[in-house]
Amino acid sequence: MVKPLDDNDLASIDHIGLALWRAAHDWRHRMRAELAARGYPWHQSAAGEVLAHLGPSGISQAVLTERMGLSKQAVQQLVDQLEALGVVGRAPDPADGRAKRIVLTELGLRDFAERNRVKRLIEQQYRDKLGPEAFAALESALAKLGAGS
Repeated sequence: MVKPLDDNDLASIDHIGLALWRAAHDWRHRMRAELAARGYPWHQSAAGEVLAHLGPSGISQAVLTERMGLSKQAVQQLVDQLEALGVVGRAPDPADGRAKRIVLTELGLRDFAERNRVKRLIEQQYRDKLGPEAFAALESALAKLGAGS
């Protein structure tokens, strides 16, 4: 038999973790929508998540897999999608001749620059909404939380 939820149970659902998730979800939604509107539609798909881990110097596919927390096969498929779109390429990894490094193409570098512009835009929107002091406090608090114990 399943116990029905009462008001106390529902109140416990709302917590800081959920507030953080909602804020992160808002950030990601704004990023994806703005980048798609600017001509980078792959950010609306799972493949776009790869780019959050990839800078101008590239990344080894093994490190990318570790950072994304996905299976090797799943990351391979996402990278394949971006490669087919001309956003990334594969190059030999100078640190390991057997491994591949995922690198940004010319289009991928334009995407990287646009992502930085969009990040600054969203940050400014948040700063305007919260005010400079509250925004600075938020940044500080998130840095402390992200640093672990």
